[in-house]
Amino acid sequence: MIETNKIICGDALEELEKLSDNSIDLVLISPPYDNIEGSGYSKGKKDVLFLKLYSEFLDRILKELYRVLKPTGQFYLNLKHSTLKTKLKTCHWIEFLEGFQKFDFKSYIIWKYSGSFDSTFKRFHLDYEIIYHLSKSGDIKINLEDNKDPLTSVWYIPHYIKERLHPVQMPIKVAEKIISCGSNEEEVVLDCFMGAGTTALACKYLKRKYIGIEINPEYCKVAEQRLKGGEND
Repeated sequence: MIETNKIICGDALEELEKLSDNSIDLVLISPPYDNIEGSGYSKGKKDVLFLKLYSEFLDRILKELYRVLKPTGQFYLNLKHSTLKTKLKTCHWIEFLEGFQKFDFKSYIIWKYSGSFDSTFKRFHLDYEIIYHLSKSGDIKINLEDNKDPLTSVWYIPHYIKERLHPVQMPIKVAEKIISCGSNEEEVVLDCFMGAGTTALACKYLKRKYIGIEINPEYCKVAEQRLKGGEND
């Protein structure tokens, strides 16, 4: 088992292979959006061949995550539809991957935020992202929050980031909600696309152990600095 509370600077697939079977309580990832440069493939043009390579890469990741997740563990996968001018490219193709289908698919969670990053006036704007809630078995427990509808699948969380340190940085409030619902104190949370360290920072506040993997050395440094500095956004 790899040491916890550490950012590992390395390739996600290579580092996941070092983890023991059934060793992780919660997986939270937001994979690179159609960008796998530095992960064994070259991005090139976003054509059919690229999508094939990208889907093969994610399929291998998902199979490794299934192996390391405990039978009682939960997996939250954040993906976003992509857009090009007036065209929408859905992310739902991931549901047909063999690695995805190994998991129990519990539900879609719609992370809804106000405003939009979509500049066209040719369609209704994308002002939400999808979070897939998956598990290895039916033996899971969601820690319910104290509100009127604790199991609602629509989460209204502002896309607020105090200082953007990564192009697709997740607001820490989203990570905190997932970690609070899907794990308990001292349990181990894995993020193999750690980016700027948001998952690790949320784990630190919520008294969870974390394993973070990030291939980009610059983002590894950013994550370490955030953890030392105790930022809260």
